[in-house]
Amino acid sequence: MPKSLRRLATLLSLFVAGGALAASQPVDPLRLTREVEPVAQSVELTLDPAKDDFSGRVIIDLLANQPFTSFRLNAEGPTFSTATLTSADGEVTTLQAEVTNAKFAIVTLTAPKSLGIGNYKLVIDFTAKYPRDGLGLYKTVSRDEPYLFTQFEDKHARKAFPCWDEPEFKINWQLTLKIPATLEAVTNAAVAYESRDGDWKTIVFGRTPPMPSYIVALAVGPFEYVPVPGWTVPGRIITPKGQSALAAEAVRLTPRIMARLEEYFGIPYPYAKYDQIAVPEYVYGAMENAGLVTFTDRLLLMDPEKPSFSQRRSLASVIAHEGAHMWFGDLVTMKWWDDLWLNESFADWMAGRIIGHEFPEFRIQVAESRGIKGAMRSDALPSITAIRRPVTAESDLAQLVDELTYNKGKGVLNMVENWIGPAQFRAAMRTYFLKHRWGNTVSDDLWAAFSATSGDDITGLLAAFINKPGVPLVTLALDPDGKLRLSQRRFHNLGDPQLEGQWQIPVVLAWGKGGEVHRERILLKDLEQVVAIPGLADADWIYPNAGESGYFRWNLSPELNARLARRSAALAPIERVGLLDNTSALFNAGLINGTDYLAYVTAFGGDLDPDVNTSVIASVGGLRNTFITPPSRPAYNSYRTAILRPILDRIGLQPVAGEPVYHGPLRNALYGALGYEAADPVVIAECRRLAALFLENPRQVDAALRTTALSVAAYHGDAAFFATIQAAFEKAPSPIVRSATLDALGSFHDPVLAGQALAFSLTPAVNSTEFLGVLFDISGDPDLRELAVDWTIAHYDAIAAKAPAEYVAGLIGVAGGAEPELFNRLRDFLLAPERKTEFAQINITKSAERLAVRQRLREKEQANVVKFLETYQGKTPRD
Repeated sequence: MPKSLRRLATLLSLFVAGGALAASQPVDPLRLTREVEPVAQSVELTLDPAKDDFSGRVIIDLLANQPFTSFRLNAEGPTFSTATLTSADGEVTTLQAEVTNAKFAIVTLTAPKSLGIGNYKLVIDFTAKYPRDGLGLYKTVSRDEPYLFTQFEDKHARKAFPCWDEPEFKINWQLTLKIPATLEAVTNAAVAYESRDGDWKTIVFGRTPPMPSYIVALAVGPFEYVPVPGWTVPGRIITPKGQSALAAEAVRLTPRIMARLEEYFGIPYPYAKYDQIAVPEYVYGAMENAGLVTFTDRLLLMDPEKPSFSQRRSLASVIAHEGAHMWFGDLVTMKWWDDLWLNESFADWMAGRIIGHEFPEFRIQVAESRGIKGAMRSDALPSITAIRRPVTAESDLAQLVDELTYNKGKGVLNMVENWIGPAQFRAAMRTYFLKHRWGNTVSDDLWAAFSATSGDDITGLLAAFINKPGVPLVTLALDPDGKLRLSQRRFHNLGDPQLEGQWQIPVVLAWGKGGEVHRERILLKDLEQVVAIPGLADADWIYPNAGESGYFRWNLSPELNARLARRSAALAPIERVGLLDNTSALFNAGLINGTDYLAYVTAFGGDLDPDVNTSVIASVGGLRNTFITPPSRPAYNSYRTAILRPILDRIGLQPVAGEPVYHGPLRNALYGALGYEAADPVVIAECRRLAALFLENPRQVDAALRTTALSVAAYHGDAAFFATIQAAFEKAPSPIVRSATLDALGSFHDPVLAGQALAFSLTPAVNSTEFLGVLFDISGDPDLRELAVDWTIAHYDAIAAKAPAEYVAGLIGVAGGAEPELFNRLRDFLLAPERKTEFAQINITKSAERLAVRQRLREKEQANVVKFLETYQGKTPRD
């Protein structure tokens, strides 16, 4: 939840000169106002990555909408040297700059007398230091080369230069950079012209269309460029020095994705170029800066000869996500951050549609559905909040973003498209963009477009899903007269309180009879509703969520559930994956017992679809933290091997020519499930063989298996192998090797070696955005969880000094799978007044709720689960 709003009455007098506030004044006193507002901004910076500070000048065209004496803008870090205001008739006024709220980076500029309505030019000279935390205009060092990059969302542009740092202020920007002549620089726009003066060069970039400050971007360093041909605008993949050979897959994917986006929106790509740049130290995965999208390097760059299926699918999805933002977010921008969920949800939804159409081999719909189901798991927690949350200028937006921001919203958009139809959904989107391009909107503008196009009350349908927390549970049963009875309530896990909730739920029912599949659409508005569907009473099976298009859980009566269990093979793969996930949810809710749950999981062990196999692996692995104790480990590992090893035998230990591309991630998941604690000797031997080949030459190993093979070998490795992995990390020639060896360092099962890995993670060799991966990897090993918690407590100050704040706020995850005593130890430490933050509290509450469910489920079902495992004879019900 957002922080409480502070009423800073002393600031109100600073908005205008001695008069009442304008009618448009926002409620939030920390927001900027439009009495004096920017029209365009030029930024001139002198930048040298080898140094620790820089200087600059901003020239901002202003419009005063009423007489004024003072006005406010944002600046955090820049120290002002001078600030002058020139009127349209040439009168120059020196302004007094005062930091009126340092915490929220508000600077008030005051003139010695009242000034009138009209146009002005504001010039501010300043100096600043480069931060090293990955935010603002920051410095990083990669392979001994210093670089400068930017990350401005949500309120970090103010750290680089003074500006109106809110999304509502969309203006034209022009950047001019003076840099060492041996380096390269890129921004949102193309180079207009360049000049040289000795060891320095000055690059003037073109003027941008209207943009908010948070998508302004620049980078300076010894870059390499790889052109991206085959599309309507110039584009490049930009890499750090020596990395351009790893850009081929991004070059291949980008034109197809962007062309498809352009076609969908029906509006040409709105910017002059489309560069994508690999960043070696990056807080987030990627960022939709207009015309200069930033990516963490391990995502954008990969082996050009053998990229894995999962790497290619992830890259394609992120390119499509960030590309969709060029329209949804950049061309049309949310008015304020409380609609960030829609910005991100839509881009994710759009990415799924584009990748599903353009690259069907990626089977992206199943992956997207899994993400939405993950949001449902969080949405079931009692403490969860709505996806549309009030955001103030005090809110730390980065720490309010969670899996619901992306995946619940995506699920909601899925429902809307499925309900009104793809053609009407697309028509509404085009209407929306044509009406609002280059402007700002609120979510109601989009819902109005959907309603106007479809004739349905989309705002009413979405209200409970967006403005209230929770996921519905739809229960279905046949009445004696053959009619279908549907009821709804808010879903909750075992022992959690029953909270209120009522939705308008678009239910698309699939049912089969005599080999024919039928569909029925039902809008469930009431708490209970009865519908008559001819022929349904005699259906062979009924599936309540056809195509997994609805955002709800469901429960069938015992008789209907028995029909579905017998005929589940008739479902599409995405529905079989959904069935397994829903069954798991019902188990967590206490609505089915452990014996029936494991019978379902075991039955699907014989399924031939790789996505269903992957869900079985996850279901079997999910038993570990809740039910398995040292006495039951042998039975559990025996069951796990009996269920999963036949899948590996069927697809083979190593890839073969012509096999389906999606066998790669399945094989990788099986290596992990069978190679760590289960200790399958054949898998361990193969992982050791592949690890040796990888360390000799990574390209000798299938890309899908590299990281897991190295990590399994490390899990069973000794001190000599640890030294080898550490040396390989320190000398990593590429993000591929760096990422794989870092994961391996966090995989050693030997407590002494795990401790060495933790100590190494705090050294400068491991950067601020990757080092906590070692800690979380180690905490995932149940036998090392106490070590990880103790280390976190002992080294908290060093962790907090090195990691981004949002990473620190998630440290409770180190004890996420722990027993209550260990969890409570870390919880109490993190909630001490000197460490407690709002977002840490939110994460701790969620984790505590998940732990409580596990404990209650263990108490209710452990005997059933252990008995099933101990008596399992290697046969599935399908056998």
